Amino acid sequence: MAGSAQGAAEGAADLSDETNDKSDLFDRLTGLMAPRSVAVIGASANAQGWSGGAVPVLRRLGYRGKIFPVNPKYEELNGLRCYPSVSAIPEPVDAALMFVPQRVLPGILEECGQKGVRGAVILASGFSETGEEGRKLEETLREVANRNRIAICGPNCLGLANLDSGFMGLTAATFPEDMSAGHTALISQSGQLLMVMLSRAHDQGVHMRYLVSTGNELNVEAADYARWALEDPEIRSVCMALEGLRSPDRFLDLAKRAREVEKPLIVLKLGRSQRAARTALAHTGKMAGAFRTYEAVFRQNNIVSVDDPLELADVAALFEKCPAPHGERISVVTFSGGWSGVMADQSEALGLPMADFTGETVEKLRPLLDFTPPVNPLDLSGNVNNHPERWGAALEAVLADANTDIMVVFIHQVREAWRGRLIEPVLELAKTAGKPIVIVYDGGKIVEPGWDFLAADKSLPIYRGSQQMLKALKRFVEYHKRKSASQGDSDWKLLDIEAGADETVEKLLAASGRSLSEHAAKEALKSYGLPMVGETLVRIEADALSAAEEIGYPVVMKGLADGMEHKSEAGLVRLNLADADAVRTAFADLSGKIDGYKLGDAPAACLVQKMVTGGVEAILGMQNDPDFGPMILLGVGGVMTELMNDVALRRAPLSQADVAEMIDETRLSQLLEGYRGAERADRAALEEAVLRLSAFAVAHADSIDSIDINPLIVLPQGEGCIAVDALIIKPENQA
Repeated sequence: MAGSAQGAAEGAADLSDETNDKSDLFDRLTGLMAPRSVAVIGASANAQGWSGGAVPVLRRLGYRGKIFPVNPKYEELNGLRCYPSVSAIPEPVDAALMFVPQRVLPGILEECGQKGVRGAVILASGFSETGEEGRKLEETLREVANRNRIAICGPNCLGLANLDSGFMGLTAATFPEDMSAGHTALISQSGQLLMVMLSRAHDQGVHMRYLVSTGNELNVEAADYARWALEDPEIRSVCMALEGLRSPDRFLDLAKRAREVEKPLIVLKLGRSQRAARTALAHTGKMAGAFRTYEAVFRQNNIVSVDDPLELADVAALFEKCPAPHGERISVVTFSGGWSGVMADQSEALGLPMADFTGETVEKLRPLLDFTPPVNPLDLSGNVNNHPERWGAALEAVLADANTDIMVVFIHQVREAWRGRLIEPVLELAKTAGKPIVIVYDGGKIVEPGWDFLAADKSLPIYRGSQQMLKALKRFVEYHKRKSASQGDSDWKLLDIEAGADETVEKLLAASGRSLSEHAAKEALKSYGLPMVGETLVRIEADALSAAEEIGYPVVMKGLADGMEHKSEAGLVRLNLADADAVRTAFADLSGKIDGYKLGDAPAACLVQKMVTGGVEAILGMQNDPDFGPMILLGVGGVMTELMNDVALRRAPLSQADVAEMIDETRLSQLLEGYRGAERADRAALEEAVLRLSAFAVAHADSIDSIDINPLIVLPQGEGCIAVDALIIKPENQA
């Protein structure tokens, strides 16, 4: 019974949409996630089925609330009075677990509303994920639930659990033996992934506090559960497996709240392929694929993005068990020269720096080593066997080193008699350590008892291999670095935009078809202060010659015609025209190529513009994403831009910090600094141009699908930047 948010009907009303009252939704979710009483509707005596196991499981987990079995077939179940209906229960009911056929759900849900039930778990499948008939039934349930203010988990889900209170409304074939509550929430749109991630986390010694399989998200979304969990002071991180988002704005509100309370969102985004249905006319659209957009939004909001379910558990272990690091420098303690080399290589490859021990630490370590040097990674080798007391002393010295931000301890292939002497000093240090301590415990089945001991202790994150540990550690470190850095507010409102700019843009858009000509696109962007190359639109040779003389040689000539947006590919660009003869030849050639074509309501034309040489070529663009709105793209530009694919993406409006980060993510940063002896380019001018495009995109988000400025040439320091080509595409329904 795998849940899927994709089955939810688009635009469907939900609890928060109807009242716009977040406190009301929070109250309903409290009734669902932390109920003081629960009705088990459809409870049975079949101990092998979900309906028969629900009450015994609630009791076994020590659920502190009241339990009301509901089934007219029984007078008593599991030693509890069984009621014929929800309305027959004489006391208030917060939540309902529904083990009934789908056809009777609307009537039972109506009865729950009359009873004042605040939340219900609908496990049954056969709704919008199955077709039109199921979709209609789901719509009926949604109408009943919303009218009665009932928060619904599901349908088509595995349910949810609050392991702190013992409330278990989760159905699955297997559970970890120890279901005690931890400090992590796990919310998944896939029920089976939820159980895989739960098991993996328990293997790491990470215990969940809340578990939610969201299913079809009838009127409560994954972001709503996560927002509710963030408010629990015992929660240290919220993990999510997402197939998609019904309400992106709600997810962004969640991300904002997570930053405010300084708790990480750890997200596995499923479905990473490019949007197949979208035909992108601009280069920007081709490169701004679905997953890249999500990754950009995640990075901008300091959301920890992971690649697979196992990595999600690996990362969660660090946030569950470790204090925030003061830096990113790693110190490694092992008793293997081979593992020392592996760690040094892998750390460098991932960009995690190894600490250099201070002189004081080196002097502490010298007496503890017989034949290995006091360097990081630290190899104690035979000392573990011959002088076991040196192991704990070395760990203490390395952890105390002023340059150690994170200590990694390797334990591997050890005799059973050694396990205690290796593990116990690490656990003892962890009790008072103000720095993260991470254990890599590897060696196959033969050392499994040691792993189990560490997992049961729950105090330290443990890993079976260095690569997975370092990848998780990289995510952990980057989150804390970004959290401490100032993200800044959007700066576009501070820009000086000329009066009447928006009117100019809308007139140009209204006068164009699906795509604006290069000349019209530049006029629109220029109104927002984006620097454009000097140019003149011409249709006769004499005007072309006059324009070239006025602009000054050398010039560029381009043919402009509807349907030929990418002029280089169409052979419509002539560069470096040095004199009148070259202009005549180019005009004759291009006029022949565009003869018979239109440019809007007029005949196709040629564009004469100044030839700009030197500088750094950048691409600057916008793609209006259906989920997140205007996404700004920046990267290495020119005719090879798609092949290079060296771009960064952020959601508008941008801050100055966003723009600086985008430049630094790409090779633009090196090129702007003056690569291989070239002049340093005007980075400040580029940053301003990006902010201006961000402001333009936000102001006209409803009228523009994509923008492509390529190349935007960044001139030497102090000379600014200048766009020599531009394309604006309108939405299909506005063509």
